[in-house]
Amino acid sequence: MRKNICFVTPTYNASFHLTECYESLKEQTNPNWDWIILNDMSNDDTLKIACDIARSDERQRVSVVNHKEKKFALKGVYDYLSGYKDFSQQIIAILDGDDALCNENTVDLILKEYNDNPELDALWTAHSWDINGMNISRELPEKINPYQYPWVSSHLKTFKVNVFKKIKKENFQDLDGQWFQRGYDQALYLPILHLAKDRKFLNEACYLYRINSNSLKVRAWKEKNQMDTIRLVRSRGYVE
Repeated sequence: MRKNICFVTPTYNASFHLTECYESLKEQTNPNWDWIILNDMSNDDTLKIACDIARSDERQRVSVVNHKEKKFALKGVYDYLSGYKDFSQQIIAILDGDDALCNENTVDLILKEYNDNPELDALWTAHSWDINGMNISRELPEKINPYQYPWVSSHLKTFKVNVFKKIKKENFQDLDGQWFQRGYDQALYLPILHLAKDRKFLNEACYLYRINSNSLKVRAWKEKNQMDTIRLVRSRGYVE
């Protein structure tokens, strides 16, 4: 039996929602999780709140990594996961600091899927938006190249470390060698889906994706460079 899920949270100026994110983890019926908070040089109270949470967690499941230089989400996740052994079977879940889990059985549901199928390398779930409950995740047909299919997986994304470790870092960078900032979720997860022995969509809302008219997410989506990232990632496929 696999013992736990490691939630990795790249975060910047998420002080307003970070405590609620933690509460959604504490409410899990299965307590077998760890939480890694990657603070990317926030200039609000994010670091203080994260450290307070880590000290207060009775099971000592929370760790804080404080970046000394700006990395943005993708490079932060890459650098952290690079510390694992290549053969690690650890299950990773990406959880943004301004979002939360919306199902108290999320850890149980995910662990059951991985334990029932040893070949499963990647699993994503349905999610809801805090504005209207809309869900945009869906299943990826078998034998379909994920690079050639409309985006199907946003939240919650989970995967095994050993699959992630097969991906060359160039796959996470643009043509100038700069790490993707906008649209990093596609740059992160498409190669994982491509390399996974088995992948599965769990049609159960497990993730609360927050969005509002003033949020960085809305503004970022409207920015041209995010769409450029998506087009570039999809055009080249996985870098062998």
